[in-house]
Amino acid sequence: MDRRKFIFKAGLAAASIPLLNSFITANESTPLLLQNLTLPKALKKGDTIGVIAPGGAVFNNNSIEKCKKKLDTVGLNMVAGKTLTTQHGYLSDTDENRAKEIMEMFTNPNIKGIVAMRGGSGCARVLPFLDYDLIKQNCKPFIGMSDITALLTAFYTKAEMTSFHGPVGYSTWTDFTKKYFTKTLFSKKETEMLAPAKSNFYTISKGIAQGELIGGNLTVFSQLVGTPYLPHMHGKLLFMEDINEEPYRIDRMLMQLKLAGILSQVNGIIIGECRKCDPEEPEKSLSLKQVLQDHLSNLNIPVFYGAKFGHIKDKWTLPVGIKAEMNADIGSLKLLEPAVI
Repeated sequence: MDRRKFIFKAGLAAASIPLLNSFITANESTPLLLQNLTLPKALKKGDTIGVIAPGGAVFNNNSIEKCKKKLDTVGLNMVAGKTLTTQHGYLSDTDENRAKEIMEMFTNPNIKGIVAMRGGSGCARVLPFLDYDLIKQNCKPFIGMSDITALLTAFYTKAEMTSFHGPVGYSTWTDFTKKYFTKTLFSKKETEMLAPAKSNFYTISKGIAQGELIGGNLTVFSQLVGTPYLPHMHGKLLFMEDINEEPYRIDRMLMQLKLAGILSQVNGIIIGECRKCDPEEPEKSLSLKQVLQDHLSNLNIPVFYGAKFGHIKDKWTLPVGIKAEMNADIGSLKLLEPAVI
């Protein structure tokens, strides 16, 4: 892509974005319904994956070689993006350069999928600079988590395509993680996921519900409220997780979703294991479980905690936008349609 043309187009996109308006709800700023969700082609052994750092900088160069070995264990080759070795403060590069690399990875026909090396921060800063029509035309699996939630959500809303909440290059690629990575991305079949017996699963509200999967990291997802990148939430299955957040901060973010009308629109809620979210001073705080019960137990929809995704070693790969069924009684999630073609 011609750099001058890209920067010019990016500038127009940035200029056209309205200022954040707290009076605009998610319903008013986004389409009511996606009519044509685009699915990427299934990955296969021997495919080449582009690995990039669309948010935070990669400060440990050893992680690049480690990521290459992890992808090799599932039969995939790796091409390292420029952002794996550049730095712009806590970011991997400038907003324009990070967006440019994302576009180059999507439009390169030799790259069959894209994996983020890490989340970190700053992914939301690149959203105005992306060409979502071009991304949709070159749809391919894009996998990541944590701060990558901003990109996954924007791809669903603006490019009307499925992307995947799954392991990043920094993740521990356990046998469990690799199993669900390949089942979701290599197979054109439905996939059923069940919280392991020794997990921290518990039911908040019983029941079974169906809907399209949407969500990711709670901190990042809640910050998209009031922007054009958050989709209409009616009838969705909302999945959320977080790390290193005190219960009062989780309380604040759930309250944001509640006041925005999002929690009352969804069909069900799935909470992943939230690591390091216990209070530093328990005697002066509500527990995480109490906060979740306060906000989610009276919604009259199924809700459970302890799903296997997020900042944990063993994780599912969840396709954003795919119809699924959750069972809060047993902690299960079943994809009702393939996530790839």
